[in-house]
Amino acid sequence: MKIAYFNYLYDLYGASIGSTIKGIKLMEAIGQCGHEVKIYWRQETPGSGANATYRTNVREKLKKYLARYLHEANQLFKNFRYLREEQRILKAEKPDLLITRLDAYVFSSMWLAKKMNIPVILEADSPVTYELRTFHKEYLTVPRLLETIENYNLRQADAAVVVSNVLADYFARRRVRQDDYIVIPNGADTARFHPNISAAEVRQRFHLNNNIVIGFIGSFHYWHGVENLIALFKPVLEQYERAKFLLVGEGGPLKPKLESYINTHQLSGRVCLTGHVPHDEVPKHIAAMDIVLAPYPDLPFFYYSPVKVYEYMACGKPVVASELGQITEAIEHGVSGFLVKPGDIAGYLQHLFRLMESPKLRQKLGQKAAETAAANFAWAARGKQWAELCERVLEQHRQAKKTAPGTIEPSPASA
Repeated sequence: MKIAYFNYLYDLYGASIGSTIKGIKLMEAIGQCGHEVKIYWRQETPGSGANATYRTNVREKLKKYLARYLHEANQLFKNFRYLREEQRILKAEKPDLLITRLDAYVFSSMWLAKKMNIPVILEADSPVTYELRTFHKEYLTVPRLLETIENYNLRQADAAVVVSNVLADYFARRRVRQDDYIVIPNGADTARFHPNISAAEVRQRFHLNNNIVIGFIGSFHYWHGVENLIALFKPVLEQYERAKFLLVGEGGPLKPKLESYINTHQLSGRVCLTGHVPHDEVPKHIAAMDIVLAPYPDLPFFYYSPVKVYEYMACGKPVVASELGQITEAIEHGVSGFLVKPGDIAGYLQHLFRLMESPKLRQKLGQKAAETAAANFAWAARGKQWAELCERVLEQHRQAKKTAPGTIEPSPASA
C-alpha cells in the first residue's frame, strides 16, 4: 500500500520534540510492516532559504505589531498555498491512503482527499481549538471558526486516531463523528532506547562520574512542570551532597526563570543545562541519569501521551511522575516507577529520597520499566496497529465505493 503522510509541524527532521519524533518514528514503523510511506513536511521553516536573516527579522517586526489582528487570516490563507502543492503531490504519487495531522485552521488536505476519492486517516494528537484558546490568547479570532474547521476534519475522516483516552472522550463529546475514536498512544524506539547504553561520555562531559543524577528531558514550558522541578533543587541538593540534576532541553518561556534561580542560588555546578540535544543523542543522556522526572503540574485537561516517559522506561530508568492521564496507564506505582499527585513536592521528595538511598530499588524499578516498555510501548508495535488500521480503512473504502467515512472498528491491540 502507498501511504502519504502530511504533517504541518515546523521542521519535522530538526526539532527534538515529542510530536515530531512521533511523526518520524511512527511512519518508519508503518513502513516496516511492508507499506510504502512518504512523509511530506508541509510547513515552511521560519528563516530558511536565501535572505533568511533578513526575512526572519522582518517577520518578527511585523509579528510584533500585526500578529494579534492578522494571525487567523494568515493561517486560513495558507490553505490555498497548501492546496496547490498537495494536489500536485497526490496526483503524482497516487497514494492508496492519506494520513494527515490535525492542525489549527488546516482543511486543505481533507478537502482535497475527499474530492480525489482518497481514504483519509486523521492523526488527531491534540485538541487544536482548546490549545489556541488556552495558550494563545494574544490572537483575535472569529468565534467558532477554528472549532468549525476542526469539526470538519473530524467528521470527514474515514478514521480518527488519538493518543489518549482522555482525548478520545473530549472529541466524542463534540458528537461530530458516528464512529469511535481509535486510541493508539505514543511509544519509544526500543532499538535505540534500551538499558545497555553507555553513559560514560555524558557523565564525563558534565562531571557526573561520582554523582547520583536526577534527570529531566523537555522544553521549559509551564505544562512540563518546570516550577515543580525548580522547587526540588534546594531540598534535594541540601540533603544529598552527591546529587546533581541533568536537564536536557532548550527553549520555553520559563528558561530565564530557571537560569535565574540557578544563578541566584549558585547551583551552576550542580544543575547542568545541556541546551538543545539532537534526538539521536538523547539515549546516552538518559543513560547518564539514575532517576528521571516527569513533574507535570495539575493540568485540568491532561490529554498528552508523553514520548519522554516511554523513552525513560525503555532505557530502564525509575520514573517519578505526576499522577495524570495516560501516565497512570504506563507506570505501575511502586513497580515500574512512582506516581505523585501533581504539585505535591513533599511526595516527590519522599520518592526521590527513597530511590537515592537504594541502588537496588532503582535497579528493580528500572528493570521492570524496561521490560514493560519493550513488551508494550515499542514504536514497532504502534506501527503494526496503525498498519492494520490502514489496511481496514482501505478495504472498507474499496468495498463502499464512496467517500463517506465507514465504520472503523478498533483492533483488539488498540482497544
